[in-house]
Amino acid sequence: MKKQYRSEFDTRQNMRTDNYEIFYYSDTHFQSVSPHRHDYYEFYFPVSGKIEMEIEGTLTPLSTRDAVIVPPHTRHRAITETGEKSYCRYVFWISVPYFNQLCTHMKDLRYITDRAEKNKGYICHFSENEYSLIQSRILRLIEEDHTSRYGRNSFIDLCISDLLLTMSRIAYDRDHPQQIQPQSDQIQEIMEYIENNIDEDLRLSMLGEKFFLSKYYIAHAFHERTGMTVHKYITKKRLDRCANEIKNGRPLNELYQEYGFNDYSSFFRAFKKEFSISPKEYQAIYLNDPAYPGRQNHEGR
Repeated sequence: MKKQYRSEFDTRQNMRTDNYEIFYYSDTHFQSVSPHRHDYYEFYFPVSGKIEMEIEGTLTPLSTRDAVIVPPHTRHRAITETGEKSYCRYVFWISVPYFNQLCTHMKDLRYITDRAEKNKGYICHFSENEYSLIQSRILRLIEEDHTSRYGRNSFIDLCISDLLLTMSRIAYDRDHPQQIQPQSDQIQEIMEYIENNIDEDLRLSMLGEKFFLSKYYIAHAFHERTGMTVHKYITKKRLDRCANEIKNGRPLNELYQEYGFNDYSSFFRAFKKEFSISPKEYQAIYLNDPAYPGRQNHEGR
């Protein structure tokens, strides 16, 4: 988190704006506040620290993949141990009139708040991938909140709606498992896209735009599936393709630029790390094979 996006903790429990406020707090020696109520919705996302949430007298330990939805006029407080360790969290406040205004266009936003108000489902537990998806929405909103770019207010409306709808969709699917329709395996689709476009621009931001997914979600989900970062996976696939090209007689000096290596030395290091021998040593092995396509060219030199 960029330093300028961090908020100084303030014990106030009233909004200074008409629509929303969002904070990223990072404190040490934090003193828990007294139980309180307010007239707006609060969304609380713990990031680090040993935290418990007390809501209407019930105390619940939180994990760093939980979200707490506190409806208006609900008595609550966060409790954490004092000490040297950092206590970090995102806190999002949204006024009732502004929330109702957003819901006039997208009534599905209400599921996550209705769940808290009607069923006392104040705390949502998310998987690592789900929380990564939600966190990407939070970070995008915080970043936009600190800009003055064209269309800022309209984009903030979209960011907030996206955050609420993402949480509502995950909660709804969790509450209605029999109604979930089979979905395509997006990570498998990304892997196949990489395989079929290995010599193209495959930056994480480009993949996010291509598949309409957060780059943070892709990074986490991809690592969970493959045990590798996206960058390492792409590099491995490119090196495998280079090795096949060498077997087919392609000159070494034609390969490294075609497959995204800036210079021969970086290609050399990556190839040797992957195959434990240099590209020229790899080529020499196949020069001793009578069936090697490039053998005749090398013998004629």
